[in-house]
Amino acid sequence: MKMLSCKFKGHSLKQIATDSLYKEEFQCVNCKQQFTTDGYGRMVKLSKYWRENNRYFETVLANQKSA
Repeated sequence: MKMLSCKFKGHSLKQIATDSLYKEEFQCVNCKQQFTTDGYGRMVKLSKYWRENNRYFETVLANQKSA
């Protein structure tokens, strides 16, 4: 039933990762799907590729801050 709610009304997103200023991760309150923003600011599903990409981006930014 919750999946139908998301299909008709759209996802109700809550931000779950607030560590970084540049990357955002969200989770739907109803169906528990996770999303992130790509380089263009579009919402995409948080797959293994995007999760690794976000972690890599975090480490690059952390190295730049410490240098």
